[in-house]
Amino acid sequence: MAGLLQTSFILSYMVFAPLFGYLGDRYSRKLIMALGVALWSLTTLLGSFMNVFGWFVVFRALVGIGEASYSTIAPTIISDLFVKGVRSKMLALFYFAIPVGSGLGYIVGSETARALGAWQWALRITPILGLIAVILLLAVLKDPERGASEGSGHLATTAWKEDLKDISKNASFILSTAGFTCVAFVAGALAWWGPKFIFMGIRLQNDNAELNE
Repeated sequence: MAGLLQTSFILSYMVFAPLFGYLGDRYSRKLIMALGVALWSLTTLLGSFMNVFGWFVVFRALVGIGEASYSTIAPTIISDLFVKGVRSKMLALFYFAIPVGSGLGYIVGSETARALGAWQWALRITPILGLIAVILLLAVLKDPERGASEGSGHLATTAWKEDLKDISKNASFILSTAGFTCVAFVAGALAWWGPKFIFMGIRLQNDNAELNE
C-alpha cells in the first residue's frame, strides 16, 4: 500500500510536468508557481485528515501536481536571471536544495510526529513553509522576459508539436534526460524503500526483536 502512495504521486507528477512546461512558456511563470505551491500546501494539509486510504492516495496525487509546477518552471526562471558560470552555480544550488530539503523533511517530520503523538502532524506542519513560499513568490520573485539573460528579449512561442519535434532532434537533451531518468529512478527507490529496508533489518536482529511497526 505504501508503494501505491508513491506511484500515485509519480504518475501525476509525470503527466502534469510537461503541461506546466507548456504553460510556463506562454503564461506568467510566477503565478503558475505560486498556484502550484499553494495546491501542494493545501492538498498536503487536507490529506492528513483523510481516514480512508483511497482518498489519501487521491490527495497524494494532487500533491504531485503541485510539485510538478514549480520543479518544472523554477529552473527556467533561474536560467533567465543568470548567465554563463553564475547560471550553473545557481542551478546547482537549486538542485542541491532538493536532497537537503528531503533529508530535513525526514528529521523534522519524524520529530514532529513523535512530539505530537501522530504522524499526521508531520503533514500539517509543512504547509506553513508552503504558505511562506507563496508569499515570497508573489512579493519578491522577479519573472524576467524569456531569453533576457541571453540578450534575445521576449522569445516567441511556438506550437507544442514544433517544440517536441525540435527537442527530439537535440541529442544532448535526449541523452541528458535519459541519464537523469536513471538517476531519479535509483534515488527515488532508495529514498522511498531505504528507510523501510533499514528498519526491517534492525528488527531481524535478536536484540531489537521488540521493535514494532
